[in-house]
Amino acid sequence: MHISEFADNLDCQNCGKTHSVKSWPLHGDLVPFYYQETPGNFTLPVVCPHCGHKWYVVWDDNPGAIKPLFLYK
Repeated sequence: MHISEFADNLDCQNCGKTHSVKSWPLHGDLVPFYYQETPGNFTLPVVCPHCGHKWYVVWDDNPGAIKPLFLYK
């Protein structure tokens, strides 16, 4: 388990509400990422708990294995 500065502050690409995820890549905070509607090379699928819309956090370079976060909301 690990921690992330960004995993608890994601803005839904559909409704704009902020929420968190329970898993994040080990180096996900160190590799630049962006949000998009389709998967990319290194992708974390996200489903908004507010509206149910599925979107993706995407990294251009490998951010490491996706692992559970130590603390999450």
